[in-house]
Amino acid sequence: MTLLKASGIIVAIIGVLLVTTSSNQHSLQLPVNIGYLLMILSTLNWAIYSVLLKKLDIQLPSLVVTFYMCLIGFTLTTPFLVRNKGWEIMPFLTSVEWAHLLFLGVFVSGVAYWYWAKALEVLEASQVSVFLYLEPVATLITAVLLLREKIIPVSILGGVIIIVGVIVANGRLLTFLRYLPWRNKKL
Repeated sequence: MTLLKASGIIVAIIGVLLVTTSSNQHSLQLPVNIGYLLMILSTLNWAIYSVLLKKLDIQLPSLVVTFYMCLIGFTLTTPFLVRNKGWEIMPFLTSVEWAHLLFLGVFVSGVAYWYWAKALEVLEASQVSVFLYLEPVATLITAVLLLREKIIPVSILGGVIIIVGVIVANGRLLTFLRYLPWRNKKL
């Protein structure tokens, strides 16, 4: 972890806070609730997962690793399905709900984890992990497009700050600046 990477991560975190805590144009609210606590713990968990997956240097293709990881996750959550008698409501799910489950299973739990493992094969864990900060930006864009939520200037500013933080953390600031239309030719 270099000073540049750490500063990029801090910048991205500030952007995440702007995106996730702004409820209107005038103020930032820092809610303290179980959801935010779980989000922080999830981020810590994901960082540990990424470092361990990279450090273990498993000699299997990333698709096989992803399959086993999903199999273990399925095995560990099945007792909760049984305990809560989740199979009883399955016949009552609508086709839209089944489509959502299929999307979550295939793309979110399958393809996304596979690409994450592929990225860890070629990049450092710290470089790959910083891309998690782009999740609120993707959520913001999706909420605007699909849910017709209002665009809040503070959220846009936070999204830009997140992107800059990710670029800095990956050591690509000068490369990024070279491609700007108003770039300085001497960079």
